[in-house]
Amino acid sequence: MMKKIFLRSVLFFLSFSSLNAQEIEIILHDTFIYAHETTYEIIFDFEVVNISSEVQTIFEVRTENILPENWTSSLCFGELCFPPEIDTVFTAPPFPEPPLDPGDTLITSLHVFTDQVTIGTATVQLKVGTLGNPEAAELIDFVATTDPSVDVNDEEIPNGYFLSQNYPNPFNPSTKISYGVKEGGFVSLKVYNILGVEVATLVNGYKPAGSYEAYLNLPNLSSGVYIYSLQVNGFTQTRKMILEK
Repeated sequence: MMKKIFLRSVLFFLSFSSLNAQEIEIILHDTFIYAHETTYEIIFDFEVVNISSEVQTIFEVRTENILPENWTSSLCFGELCFPPEIDTVFTAPPFPEPPLDPGDTLITSLHVFTDQVTIGTATVQLKVGTLGNPEAAELIDFVATTDPSVDVNDEEIPNGYFLSQNYPNPFNPSTKISYGVKEGGFVSLKVYNILGVEVATLVNGYKPAGSYEAYLNLPNLSSGVYIYSLQVNGFTQTRKMILEK
């Protein structure tokens, strides 16, 4: 995903839209910028979902941190950001977030702080995985630049079809569902109750290759588990979500 924000021609780029390891799913969200008195704060939001049947301790390691002079980056759990010199964090003591139960989500982010003078580009790479299976960890590359001459491609074609876990989950009454289409085709994205009765149609038509977001609003339905299903070009994937009022 790429955002152009015309504060000194600031550009942002995320290298992936959805990632899956054996025990976790990584979902990247929007990028935000905040202008402070002398700095810009660039925030790359993402979440880590435990899709396994076991409790998982999540780790994040900053494997690359290439920054212009006077820029810094920090890893964050929720609203708590760690000092810039900390390269490795866990969902375990002494860090505040506990291990993830099956189905739980870790809200996390990378923050890049720039000055408002330097024209430059920052490259930060994170390795995200579980202590139980560190070999399956995923690498995520983040690039933030204040250089308007840097060419950033904002139309990424997914390497495959995917249906991400909705965010937030549980939700009330609105949530967002991200999905990817490797090749153009007729896309069906529908929501069902636990009995298999269709309660909403989010997409029902042709979509070219690309990554998409659909928004669901269920103000008139009762709390409970709902199922949403993506079908396109012979690919089918189904996930569960929780409406909690």
